[in-house]
Order: sequence, then C-alpha cells, then structure tokens
Amino acid sequence: MKKLLFYAAVLFSATVCSAQKTDVAIGKATYEFIHVRDTTYRDKPYTETMALLLGRNASAYRSLTKQQQEEMMANQIANQVKTAADPNRLNLIITSPGAVSNEEYYQYINDKKLYTEEQIVNYYLVEEPLPIIKWAIQKDTMSFGALHAQKATAHFKGRDYTAWFCPDLPFHNGPWKLNGLPGLILEASDSKKEVQFKFNGFEDISNLKQPILPPADDIKTTPQDLARLKEARAKDPVGFSKASHGSNSAARRGAKSFMGDIDPNKIASINVVKSSSPNTRIINNPIELPEKK
Repeated sequence: MKKLLFYAAVLFSATVCSAQKTDVAIGKATYEFIHVRDTTYRDKPYTETMALLLGRNASAYRSLTKQQQEEMMANQIANQVKTAADPNRLNLIITSPGAVSNEEYYQYINDKKLYTEEQIVNYYLVEEPLPIIKWAIQKDTMSFGALHAQKATAHFKGRDYTAWFCPDLPFHNGPWKLNGLPGLILEASDSKKEVQFKFNGFEDISNLKQPILPPADDIKTTPQDLARLKEARAKDPVGFSKASHGSNSAARRGAKSFMGDIDPNKIASINVVKSSSPNTRIINNPIELPEKK
C-alpha cells in the first residue's frame, strides 16, 4: 500500500504539468452508498456501490451497481440466444433492474465547475458552479487499512456532515458533490446517519488511460428546466416517455446494447421477472434538504 500511495502522489505531481484538456483517470475509489430514502422503512435503507474516477483536475462519480446490472442483463440475453431451441423464435426471460442512480457527477476542481448528467429517458447535462463547502478540519484521525485519514465537519445541502480525508492521496474530490479538502474524502456521513458514503477501497488505474469527460451528445439544460422535466414526467410518465424519445435516448447506452444484434422479428416473447433488489424507488427523504430559515 505504501508503494501505491507513493506512486499515486508521484504520478499526480507529474500529470499536473500536463496541458491536456481532457483529464485521464489516475485512480479509482469505491464506496458503499447508504441512504434512508424512505423514512417509513429506516431499517431497510437504499444501498448502492459507487465508483469515483480521479484525475489531476477532474473526477467522475457513477454507479457500479448500475453497470453490473447492465452487464448481467446483456449476459442473460446472450446466453438465452446461444442456447435457444429455435433461434428464429426466441422466448426471452429478463430480470428487471433494481433501483439505481440515474445521475453521474463530474467535478472540475481548477475550473470550479460541477456537471450533473441525469437520465430522464434522454440524457441531460447540467452545468453549475462547484459547491464551496466550508469545512472545519479537526485534529481527530482514523485509519482505513493502510490509509490514514483526518476528520472534517461541514454543513452542506441541509445536513451536517462528518468526513474523513486522506492527505496521502492528493485529490481534492470526494463522492457525490463533496469536495474541497486537502486529500481524497474516504468516508462521509450526516449527523443522523441517513446519508453515508463508506470507503471500500482505492486502486491505481492509470494504465487504462480512461478519460473523464461527460458524453458529448448529452442535452445541455439548466437546473430549472430539468426540474420542470421531472415534474412533467411525474404527471404523465407514459406520455412523457413517448414525447422525449430521441436520438440520445436510452437506446444510446441501454436496451440496444442489451439486445445486441438480435433481429426483433425473431423475438416471440419477452417475460420480465421482478428484481430481487430490496432498494425502494420511494423517496420522501432526499439527500439534499431545504435549509431551515
């Protein structure tokens, strides 16, 4: 682990001098995200595994659980096609995906910008100033395996957070919208333990040369317009889906990839099995709360 920390620090220092416009991921941190979305079932919080890709200036925070579900569905379909008794008359059985995050967050530290990508049939991208969080760094320390972290506290988006950051990992990022500490945020939770980001691990992925950049074909919009879209969807989900279906819709990164190159005329039936995921889609306790006046 010491060698990994040293390598990450040296690599980060070397890449800071790079003039690349598109940032490349140096490391990846994974987290277990726990959120009491539905307060009527506090003993059954929403859980999801998340990944934070880290570059010299940028980071991307997205759902690993969602990626795993998509891969499972694609493999499920491919195996059924391969073993079908009649390849010209396919009777497919698909396990529906459980509730997962439809948002991805891109932090740009030097540019002080936050991009949020959200799928509402189509993929939308919102640009905002990177949140400025007024952290108070404490003297308390804690170890996460071989990683040593220091405590910090702050009030953010209606909640009081305690975070643990690692100065040995020279990134000013964290999960979700958390940022601004002199080291990677390993863990964070609000005072009521309703929102928790638990550290699972860190690895060097510099050899993958993975760019950190929102997809170019996302539809750029504003927070206000996105809120109106969500309201319209809530009032008429079916009508909204039909009206919103477009070139950058779910087929870009969704159903089309699951079905591969299957000829639709060869599909006799599709039976959808309910997901075994315990995650609820009900949200009466959002992660961002209104500030008390």
